[in-house]
Amino acid sequence: KEEQGGSIKRPNVKVLVASVGENMMVERMKLTRQLWDANISAEFSQQDNPKLKYEIANALDRDIPFMVIVGEEEARDKTCKVKDLVARTEETVRVSDLVATLRSKGVVPVGCEFAVEMMGQD
Repeated sequence: KEEQGGSIKRPNVKVLVASVGENMMVERMKLTRQLWDANISAEFSQQDNPKLKYEIANALDRDIPFMVIVGEEEARDKTCKVKDLVARTEETVRVSDLVATLRSKGVVPVGCEFAVEMMGQD
């Protein structure tokens, strides 16, 4: 696969939505839906209670640059953590600010990648 200029394990996913704690599937789905509604390429694990360390390893292995993490406390406070896996930073943001935060970090809506690339080539 490398000779063909790509890898089979690299989907165009920019954000992996993960959770800490049990029974957080609905919260992961809500956050992922919010990102999809903003045309941000995102996915979440469909396992009931995936372990965060495996989720992080999955994102790193697949070169997914960002993770959004929610736990019981964050769900209660309507916040989530945005983890930048490239810069190795993490910040807590309000769910209502999630899309704006990711866009400020360079996440481009699906379908706009080419336009952004062209604009950068003045």
